[in-house]
Amino acid sequence: RPVAAARPGTPRVRFVARSLSAVAILAALATGAVGWHVAEQIHDRALLPSHDHAGRATYDDAFVVAVDSVSVTLGLLANERRRAERAGTWGLLWHGGGGLIDTILSRHDRTITRRFTLLAGSLKEGTKVDVRFEPFTGDPRTALGRDFIEVSIPSPSSDSLPAWEIPGSRDAWAICVHGKGAGRTQMLRESEQYAERGYTVLVPSYRNDLDAPPSDDHLYHFGLTEWQDLESAIRYARERGAKSMVVHGISMGGGIVVATLERSPLASDVSAVVLDSPMLDFGATIDWGLRRERIPYLNAPVPSIAGVLGKSIVAWRYHVDWDSLDLLRDIDATSVPFLVLHGDDDSIVPLETSQSLAERLPDGVTFVRFPGAEHGEAWNVDPERYGRVLDEFLAQNVP
Repeated sequence: RPVAAARPGTPRVRFVARSLSAVAILAALATGAVGWHVAEQIHDRALLPSHDHAGRATYDDAFVVAVDSVSVTLGLLANERRRAERAGTWGLLWHGGGGLIDTILSRHDRTITRRFTLLAGSLKEGTKVDVRFEPFTGDPRTALGRDFIEVSIPSPSSDSLPAWEIPGSRDAWAICVHGKGAGRTQMLRESEQYAERGYTVLVPSYRNDLDAPPSDDHLYHFGLTEWQDLESAIRYARERGAKSMVVHGISMGGGIVVATLERSPLASDVSAVVLDSPMLDFGATIDWGLRRERIPYLNAPVPSIAGVLGKSIVAWRYHVDWDSLDLLRDIDATSVPFLVLHGDDDSIVPLETSQSLAERLPDGVTFVRFPGAEHGEAWNVDPERYGRVLDEFLAQNVP
């Protein structure tokens, strides 16, 4: 016998309707919850100054099995990003000291022996260490043996932003801008690159650094406000006699450099720009990261709608203008020559944003990929190539 269709208003229809409504409500609530979680993660991991929430150093990449004046044998522990066993030059950091490791001398099961240079403190067997892409700690004198001056730069964000000035033999200056939450020590590596070429080097801090005053909202703005502090550093260099300038920014520091070029009337004082793993589009970087993220406890991908909702919540709660954070929008008006260095294994900032810059300015950008390099590791994986590329670029573009 034919099955009669359920009539509207019957208990069966009402049950199905209520069930579908409940599922829809639960789905909306779940999406909203994930969206709110995304917003919280963006705030905590990106907008909030890193020193406000960073935990104490754990020194858990490896431990020292043996050490002498020229080598160290490491037993692998967490080995974050496998730096302890990857070819390249890395910083070795422990409580109370630091050094460099480079050439791999031997491998045995879970230990690896590398050439070692002590820079500060003393290293003993059993010490736990971190392996980092920043090879130096301290200041230009303790880390590099370079005389320097501790100076203060007046800026809209402070009467006195601290900076290092390393005197050089030329009237060409290099201004080195660190990344998010890192501080000036991150740029010691770059400072040495320019100091050994005779440049006067300026390493400024900017708002929300640990050694600088906070912004009014205590949040990073990925160049949209920090550019004013870099503008002040450029003004300082000009007043101190700089005839030409190269500005070198890494990660968020790269975004600050580009924002300065697009907004500052002093941009014409900049002769050339070097960008290392630059954060050029914060929104695109967040989208790219969310595609790789998993929902806690469920190990499921974050739905795209939750990402959209999360970014909308961030825009509402923290006044983030996502369109303005696309620093490639107005890049066509920039005429300064760029050297862009980016590792093709970068898990923090998508390589595609640097490629987009090169495509937008084909005659103004020298784009160099570093195979196997994670975020900020271009120098580490191939210091010789890094220096050679930099030499060629500076010779062509900086008087």
